[in-house]
Amino acid sequence: MKLILKESLRAHALSHYPILYLLTHDDTEADELIANLDLKPKRQIIEWNMARGLVDFGTKRPLLAWCDLATALDQLLDHDNLKHHFIVIRDAHLGLRDSPLAVARLKALMTRVREDSEAEVTVLLVSSEKFIPRELEKFITLFELPLPDEAAIRAIIQAHAEAYGVVVDKSELSQLALAFQGLSRYEIGQLINRGFQQDGLIGAKDIKLVQAEKKQIIQKSGLLEMLEVRERLDDIGGLDQLKPWLQQKRQVLSDWPAARDFGVEPPKGVLIVGMPGCGKSLTAKATAALFGLPLLRMDLGSLMGKYVGDSEANMRRAIAVAEAVSPCVLWVDEVEKAFVGIGGGSAGSEVATRLFGYFLTWMQEKTRQVFVVATANDISALPPELLRKGRFDEIFFVDFPTESERQTIFKVHLDKRRKAGARIDVRQLAGKTNGYSGADIEAVVKEGIEQAFVDGRAELTTERLLKVIQATQPLSVVMKDKVEQYRKRFGDMKIKPAS
Repeated sequence: MKLILKESLRAHALSHYPILYLLTHDDTEADELIANLDLKPKRQIIEWNMARGLVDFGTKRPLLAWCDLATALDQLLDHDNLKHHFIVIRDAHLGLRDSPLAVARLKALMTRVREDSEAEVTVLLVSSEKFIPRELEKFITLFELPLPDEAAIRAIIQAHAEAYGVVVDKSELSQLALAFQGLSRYEIGQLINRGFQQDGLIGAKDIKLVQAEKKQIIQKSGLLEMLEVRERLDDIGGLDQLKPWLQQKRQVLSDWPAARDFGVEPPKGVLIVGMPGCGKSLTAKATAALFGLPLLRMDLGSLMGKYVGDSEANMRRAIAVAEAVSPCVLWVDEVEKAFVGIGGGSAGSEVATRLFGYFLTWMQEKTRQVFVVATANDISALPPELLRKGRFDEIFFVDFPTESERQTIFKVHLDKRRKAGARIDVRQLAGKTNGYSGADIEAVVKEGIEQAFVDGRAELTTERLLKVIQATQPLSVVMKDKVEQYRKRFGDMKIKPAS
């Protein structure tokens, strides 16, 4: 991948493309790439960066007193001889953002280069995020420095193993290569060094260090939330069609190298729709526990930015962070609220449409092991493009629990609170709670226990819980009209039931 990028950059520079934009977080790799472009005739490399201004590309020592990008470009405009130059502008987003003078002077430099038929000048913008002023769009060609793929990661591990004189077990090499995906060469090397310093070995034990590093990435990004998961699949009553499906996905992900070699496609994710309070969010958390993977929560509303293009940049960064910590489970809660109003014509709907398009493309083409669990109440608010096969592996509808499922839910919540006594008749309770959601049943158990405590720490009985049930208005009654609308829509769409 890196070789392909190098040849592409070289071809564009030799073809007189004026501005190349390289997205990367790794300055060292970017420098290595630039130094090895092998442009002929050889060009002089000039660099500007935010830290030191105009510097010697090789040594990074200042050539002049510090100046901002606008001033540096003004000096280049006055340069008598720009026949064979390669101009590197590092920290490009910092230098160009909120600096119309820098944008105008870079545009003027491009005009000067285009008017000189003999000039061989290429500007390379190097940045950790994309910022392209409209005035420069027609001049810019965008590239991205890829993170090491699995083959490259294996080579990095093997190189460190040879340097340290250790042998890495073949199966552990596969596990490490998978765990290191999403990290840069520098980060991978540092973690291998740390692991070796701990026990003198390079192996699967080092994966804990990788997970800790990836947690740091999440915390530093501020775009995703890493959740501590205590819920288990056994904590959910019912869903006897969804649970085996998740178990099957767990088996694939737990032995992914073998599954991939066998021809299995990488799991994409699941969309869980249905009634509020019936276990959608709980299932997302339990899925991460079942898979033994970290759970990341994406709040699409929090990605909305202040400036034009910020929202899309935040979405790209959030997805890049999720891929950096893969394998993981990405929970997108209430996905319908983020994409409501798409195509409405307002400024807000235009932003939502662009976010939706980017999310769809990523879902369709993603290759990293990011298993998406999206949850929604009102599926009719979702664009149909999100529902077609290829986005998610499956869509499940969660309805209010049946009587037998309500028995299981009562048992789960009573066991959880150590109240599963002989005097609790869950069959009778289940018979009196038709139309209750799982959240309604949990509320009944919690209220009954609280009343028993206040009443002199009395024993929790069926009779006490039945009184609580009589005084409770379940969600199916409180939101009767809305619930009927949901059920009709889900029935018309013939979505696979979770139970």
